Amino acid sequence: MGRVRPSTIYLLHQTSQALRSRLEHALRSLGVTGIQYTILALVERHAGLSSADLSRRFFVTPQTMNQIVAGMTQRGLLTRAASGANKRILEMTLTDEGRALLARCEEIADSVEDEALALLPDDQLAAMRGHLRALLRQLRVTTQPAAHAPVEELRAGGGAIPSAKEKS
Repeated sequence: MGRVRPSTIYLLHQTSQALRSRLEHALRSLGVTGIQYTILALVERHAGLSSADLSRRFFVTPQTMNQIVAGMTQRGLLTRAASGANKRILEMTLTDEGRALLARCEEIADSVEDEALALLPDDQLAAMRGHLRALLRQLRVTTQPAAHAPVEELRAGGGAIPSAKEKS
């Protein structure tokens, strides 16, 4: 007899997709995609990343990431400068405009998260976050080769990058 209930993997994936869709829709008002928002957040937290670093973490080709970053640079959100260690590597930093846009994006992301999770009492939300962090740590330890590190692993110590609310 087959499975009667949906698998946890299916539920996690569907939840992720639904949240990403809501976030993408909400970010459109700023002219930003989800990947652009994530790039802004990562570059803020880890100045000096290159397009190649990001392409590996987003599982896209270097050419694709270069196009995204070039558009963000033309828009005045990022700057790129040659690395002191290797002049062929262009390291990114946020501009003032990029920081301001990131702050607006984080407000929108917090709003989407608040709306999506409004039915959960604070203690259940805290427990869910704890369970998800533990699951993520476990998956990283047991299954993630370094070359395929997920975006969240960029944070020192291997933890997920906190939401704007968790940073405060």
